[in-house]
Amino acid sequence: MADDDSHFSVTAGANVSRRSVMRQLGAATAIGGLAGCLQQESTGDDGSDGSGDDGGNGGGNGSAPSYQRVDLTPPPTEMDFSRDPPERDITMVCHNGAISFWNPTIGGLHDAASQLGWNATFTGPSGGFSVQEQVNILENVVASDPDVIATTVSDSEAYNQVINDAIDNDIVVLTFNTNSLRAEGQSYMREEFGRVLPFAGQDQYSSGYANGMALIEKLPDDASKITVGLADPAHSGQAARASGAEDAVRQNTDIEITERVNYTDDSSEGVSRIANHLSANPDLDAMVGSDVYSWFIGRAAEEEGTADDLVIGGFDLDQNTLDYIQGGVMNYTTGQDPYSQGYVPVIQAFAYLERGMPPKEYLTGAEIVDQGNIDFALERRNWGDLIEYHDA
Repeated sequence: MADDDSHFSVTAGANVSRRSVMRQLGAATAIGGLAGCLQQESTGDDGSDGSGDDGGNGGGNGSAPSYQRVDLTPPPTEMDFSRDPPERDITMVCHNGAISFWNPTIGGLHDAASQLGWNATFTGPSGGFSVQEQVNILENVVASDPDVIATTVSDSEAYNQVINDAIDNDIVVLTFNTNSLRAEGQSYMREEFGRVLPFAGQDQYSSGYANGMALIEKLPDDASKITVGLADPAHSGQAARASGAEDAVRQNTDIEITERVNYTDDSSEGVSRIANHLSANPDLDAMVGSDVYSWFIGRAAEEEGTADDLVIGGFDLDQNTLDYIQGGVMNYTTGQDPYSQGYVPVIQAFAYLERGMPPKEYLTGAEIVDQGNIDFALERRNWGDLIEYHDA
């Protein structure tokens, strides 16, 4: 199972029983975490190879081991270890400011900023997902000259100019939640920006793979047909998660995978599309989502009266999803620790600006929430109270 404490190997395939795969993954999780294991062993459609560098992701048979190369780029500040660090400004910019998904991220951002005595702002497109609107917001943020910008990057080209503008103005740039530039590789980022943009969030493909493996664990032995859905096929992170989930099923079972369902980010339209898919596939055994809107699957199955006949998996920790799990409509969901995606960039920016320690990639893993831990997941969900505390 494990050659040492840093490398895991899981034997999987169509000829390996589902019970054996789950036993191996359970051991891997106990030792070092499912997401870490998949991060080293999987290469996804988003181009990530789990290494943090452009090299191989193996560790045996002569291949290069996984590692994260860190560039020692001096910060745009004069470090003075003999004084109290100054107050600084950080702005986080997301690609969709209209969803409650970011509440824990905002909580993490303000927790870290409060501890450091920094000023923190969180913003994003108020009308929903929009790359262009986000870029416009970033341009205005750059003009306001904060010390640090942390941004999601959901397109591999659209953000390049504004990121370069920020760097040229001595603004530290970090990424969180989504960084499509990882698909281009570290060499590309070094050439484009003169540095690698650090990232705090999931490896999207690996988290999707973990989502698919959780689905396999919960399927009945005679399952033969499943569907993977997503809200926006053009969103690189969602597409990578969907690919990871499908590959997990494809590589470890002989179960048929239908065409993906695009359920959009509109609940009425999304539920209708999923209901139509369920009606057209009465022999379907399971459906799993790839984003915060995956609770649409639970609602559609409930309205169609098919929830008891399906294994339903979600993604992210939306309140609707958690309520459906608690109520037995959905079976599980995969979380990505949005709190740390807000907290870690602030701490890393401080260490860089004041102590010269370059920010590094921080992978938040994939946590599976199901009937076994739903009570704690709901108890932990007091992000609104945390935000009110910081706003008081």
